[in-house]
Amino acid sequence: MLKKYVIPSLLLVGLGLTSLSVHAGWTLDSDKSSLHFVSIKNGTTAETHSFAELQGKVGDDGKVNVDIHLDSVDTDIPIRDERMREMLFETETMPTATVTAQIEAAVFEQMPEGSIESKDVRLTLSLHGQVQEYDTRMKIVKLANGGVAVSTEQPLLVEAKTFGFTEAIEALREIAGLSSIAAAVPVTANLVFRIVD
Repeated sequence: MLKKYVIPSLLLVGLGLTSLSVHAGWTLDSDKSSLHFVSIKNGTTAETHSFAELQGKVGDDGKVNVDIHLDSVDTDIPIRDERMREMLFETETMPTATVTAQIEAAVFEQMPEGSIESKDVRLTLSLHGQVQEYDTRMKIVKLANGGVAVSTEQPLLVEAKTFGFTEAIEALREIAGLSSIAAAVPVTANLVFRIVD
């Protein structure tokens, strides 16, 4: 019986692996998973933010699907969270971002518990009505309980213009009275998947 493994990234997260059929279900452990991004304002001030709600699974066909609930954006400043939901992400009509990938089960199944490997992964990010593919490298840790932890080895750079955010970022800059907001954000993901009982 195949054991359950992880892949982000979300970051991330998330994250191609070659397709191979999967005969067991896997689910994202949202309490143990995280997706962070960094914004830079006024040229030099960097701040780390996150999304509090993630959901994900690995299907029988080996397809990884991670949903990021954009309403759960957390910048530690409530008014900024509200502006990002309304002006940037437009969550009333586009409430989620989705990361997908295709995985190769055998690679993870054969990993000994406690072992660590790095794998090249192709991720597809669907956000704000746009789709973009990213090639990145992930660190995979086989957990003692049969699960897998996957994390980004380096930040994934997400460009605002790719997802139609340029005008919204300018509007956020103006309303906040800033001289600049960077048009690219580094994203990191740490995801844990568990075997479905």
